[in-house]
Amino acid sequence: MDVMSLATELNLVGKLVYNVLYKWVEGWGIDSDLIGAFGVTVILFTVFLTILTLPLDIWQKMIGRSNSRKMRVMKPELDKINKLYAADKNTLMMKQRELYKKYKYSTFKTCLPMLATLIIFFVIFSGFNSSVRYHNSVVYEELRGVYNAAFEEAYVAADAAGADAATANAQATAAAEQAVLDTYKPESFLLTTSIFMPDTWKDPIPDVSTFTGTGLGSIGVPGIDAREYNDVMKPLIEKYNYTESGKSAWNGYLILPVLVTALSIISSKLIKPPEQPQIAGQTDEQVKAQQSQMKMMQYIMPIMMGVFSLFYSAAFSLYMFLRSFLSFAFNLIWNIVLKKRDAKQLDYEMSVTVKK
Repeated sequence: MDVMSLATELNLVGKLVYNVLYKWVEGWGIDSDLIGAFGVTVILFTVFLTILTLPLDIWQKMIGRSNSRKMRVMKPELDKINKLYAADKNTLMMKQRELYKKYKYSTFKTCLPMLATLIIFFVIFSGFNSSVRYHNSVVYEELRGVYNAAFEEAYVAADAAGADAATANAQATAAAEQAVLDTYKPESFLLTTSIFMPDTWKDPIPDVSTFTGTGLGSIGVPGIDAREYNDVMKPLIEKYNYTESGKSAWNGYLILPVLVTALSIISSKLIKPPEQPQIAGQTDEQVKAQQSQMKMMQYIMPIMMGVFSLFYSAAFSLYMFLRSFLSFAFNLIWNIVLKKRDAKQLDYEMSVTVKK
């Protein structure tokens, strides 16, 4: 395994999260069983990113608000055009485009912030995945070195004391396993044993197939000798992956996946997307189909978020929850402020009308 090659796979986000922010937080000397250094790193990163992308969120809100106003104003004209030129699709499309141009209505501006948000999401996802893979590789490399050094030292001592090969090997193995147990400290987050594994029924210490695999939820560290991995990680697997009664121990209790999914559902219900205009040439049936697809997206997004939080690290689930929570809070505050502003504007317009 080449740790340096994995380091080069860290994208910009991965380098920022792991090489900069995580190393900085580690310097604080955090020694807590509730929230480890990487948990604090995720919290800080999410807050920083939210502040950094706040102008994008405000821009998206302003565009949506502007388009909604323009749509309300031009709706009567749009309905009239649709009725007059329903039988002539080419003329209908031309008239609709002229109307959009007249009111400076842009459907592209509505999609652009959403596209940027989606790109940011997958870049962050890739960054967290590479950070998790790199951290696991670094930890294993350290434990492998500790194991081999302790084994060699204990074996030499046992051999010098006159022990036979089998006895020396057993004593050296026991010493090496104890050294691994003494060295390893899990990065926990509240009730989640390891923040680098999913907050689910998954093992806190990955087995060799999860560690080296490339499928859904796998870590994907290459170049690992399976036998050596099992030897080095055996004491940790026995300690963290099983209870005292011998039953499998869960890494977490599905708290973050439930919170992520629930908050996504609540957000989709309370925060309505901007009204989509009727595209030039669309029939009423096509408009209804488009509205049905938009409604379906309200259910697809929570499902997608839930799947991500089930199969990927608790660190990324924590990011998704905090990001969704901060976005939800911002949307609520934004809507409250605008509602009061609109009420004042309406009162002003009514007072002017009465005076006239």
